[in-house]
Amino acid sequence: MIALRLDRRPAPSRRRGFAIAVVLSIVAASQLNGQSEVGGPPHTTLVYPPFAHTLGIHRARSMHLKLFLGDRTRFDDPQGVTAVKFASDDDPEVKGDDFQLTLFGVNSGRGEILYNSTMQTLAVYGGEGEGEAKFRSPRGIEATVDGRIYVADTGNRRVARLRWDPIGRSLAWVGTWPAGEPYDLAADARGHLFVADHESGAVLRFADSTAGADTALLFPSPIEGDRWPLPPDAHSPIALAVGDSLDPWYNPKEYRLYLIDLNGGRLRAIDATGEVLAETTPDALDRPTDEPGRFGYVELDFYGNIYVSDQLTGVLYKFDSQLRPLVTFSGPGPDEDALDEPRGVAIWRRFGQVFVAEREGAQYFFVGTDFEPRSGPIEVRREGDRDIAFDLFLTEAALITAAFVSAEGDTLAIVDAGVHGIGAQTVSWAPDEWRSPPKDGWYERAVRVLVEARPTYSSRRRFSRIRDLELAWADDLTPHSEDQ
Repeated sequence: MIALRLDRRPAPSRRRGFAIAVVLSIVAASQLNGQSEVGGPPHTTLVYPPFAHTLGIHRARSMHLKLFLGDRTRFDDPQGVTAVKFASDDDPEVKGDDFQLTLFGVNSGRGEILYNSTMQTLAVYGGEGEGEAKFRSPRGIEATVDGRIYVADTGNRRVARLRWDPIGRSLAWVGTWPAGEPYDLAADARGHLFVADHESGAVLRFADSTAGADTALLFPSPIEGDRWPLPPDAHSPIALAVGDSLDPWYNPKEYRLYLIDLNGGRLRAIDATGEVLAETTPDALDRPTDEPGRFGYVELDFYGNIYVSDQLTGVLYKFDSQLRPLVTFSGPGPDEDALDEPRGVAIWRRFGQVFVAEREGAQYFFVGTDFEPRSGPIEVRREGDRDIAFDLFLTEAALITAAFVSAEGDTLAIVDAGVHGIGAQTVSWAPDEWRSPPKDGWYERAVRVLVEARPTYSSRRRFSRIRDLELAWADDLTPHSEDQ
């Protein structure tokens, strides 16, 4: 990150800063301070930030927008969102501002870009039209740390390039590239911009590695023949995400394209040679209703997991990097917190902050974790030379702790079982890895196990998922501690 900060402004008041953060899910400035939350609502794959981080305001509504912008605008068909920590705003000597991001959202029906110009103010850029600083039915948006902002100006058949002015804290027009019918776009860590062109069925690549403060476009049009190679049956792409092995906040060391095509009917993982590595469709997934689903936008997290919105079904799907389903997320709890026609998804991978555009606003989450036992009661067994093992299915990498409990509620043994990844996981440990050596006869009294999963980032200091599970000992299990 660049240490330069061009506009050193006084820190805003916490309450006013957090209120604005909600209007477009802008990230607040406070640090997490370490209390754990146990249990939790039915869905914990994504969780609301703690009260100290948002003062309890984590969802933007029309009333919030009106509060800060009056009659200047209203939510009208929100689409893509992107979140960024500009290098010009990043002071490495100040840790308290690391969570402060600039969020840009496409207000498609009015041809606008909504964004937080500071942590205290919102701003509107653009409007319906065809000329400079005008958009017609825009969809996707992308921002880079060096100050480049791109908009898929769908109705005007072009990609617009804007730049971030760190002094005025505002957007400035730079120019456009022609495109057939751009729907979505994504930037890699190498200075390339990829565009899903719905009309041509192609993924175009624009080379634009110039710094955001520059005022000229490097190339006025796509480099001839420079497209991501796609299989011949690719058709009508509407959304994409690019995983770049050079991105410091993208853990998989691979270069991949995740493409939604067939007007939302298919999601594919495609490598740099055009080979399809995996694919799935909405019909292949668990959905809360029998209504047909349709993929909308796609985003990647730090571990290479894939989040996909489904506006028709009202859910986010989460997959691993091979497009194996992990969970269908409809919201963090009660009906009033359910996702409302989710559209664009943005993830700031460094800290696991997640933003989801909705029909009339947006929601702001932290990455949490959830798990299910792979049998019920959960079977506890010996695993090779390991002392004890059991199986879980995790929706996010997590640090696992297990406490074995008697029928009377006494804690008999506790183990810190380490970090485990996503999907089906065997949780096991060696005899010397108990938090403290269990007393003889403990396992004969144990009838339940309390399993805690704590995320590895984002909400790790504030949230843990704890489940009280009935256990069943394997018939041939005699723990090593009993043999000694």
